[in-house]
Amino acid sequence: MATAAKSLPQDKKKKTPEERELLLKETRALLNQWMRIREYLLLAFQNDPITREQEQAFLELKSETARSQRVVSSKIPEDLKFGSDKITDFLRQAISVAHLRGLPMADKRGLVSVWHVASVMLHRAVGALEYVIETQTEVRQSRSHLRGIKAIMSEAAGVRRKSNLPKIVLGAVVVVGALVGLYFLFQMMFG
Repeated sequence: MATAAKSLPQDKKKKTPEERELLLKETRALLNQWMRIREYLLLAFQNDPITREQEQAFLELKSETARSQRVVSSKIPEDLKFGSDKITDFLRQAISVAHLRGLPMADKRGLVSVWHVASVMLHRAVGALEYVIETQTEVRQSRSHLRGIKAIMSEAAGVRRKSNLPKIVLGAVVVVGALVGLYFLFQMMFG
């Protein structure tokens, strides 16, 4: 039985607070690199000449980002998605700043969209990791209501749906009321 526990993958074992802090730090570093990539992506929409230093800095940043992505992917919980596939796709397509500039406008906009989706997912992952770290003290003290990230996210989604329901119903009632009022107005005027 002891050998089975030793053979579990690292991400299946319970992480220590230090490991969680390290994962958060690495995920934040990836997010910062991803935000810097945006600056080079925006150069593709400008007409200023691209310097050799800018190209080299972009290539180095791409390498750092790919390295950070692999590290975070190996440590992050399975149920916490951070846009790894989007990042990989983007890094494959963005060969250089000059290459980005030479792309058709539709392709540039597509890359901006991919960058944005990955950015949102990375921000959410950082927020989820911060939440797990901040609430760890309370969870350890009470030792009850232990939940995974999926449960927390689905619970939050359920709360959002409940709070939006009255707004949707109210909007539907207002629209139906306006249609009924228009119907009677037309009946009085033309009927």
